[in-house]
Amino acid sequence: MSVADKIAALFGALTREEVDGLPPAARRRFADLCRHWADFAEIRPGERNAQSGVLADLRRRLRNE
Repeated sequence: MSVADKIAALFGALTREEVDGLPPAARRRFADLCRHWADFAEIRPGERNAQSGVLADLRRRLRNE
């Protein structure tokens, strides 16, 4: 299992209460890291199926999660 798969599994188990329980500085750092990795994980222009498929539909809010 890759590190990314492990992190995705941890995100699946994360609760709102756990995030709310973080001190403000830690919560800001967590939010910044989430945004950074979300941007990093986005499909880049020129990659195959960048504009079609389930992920593109979710990004455009055409499907429910």
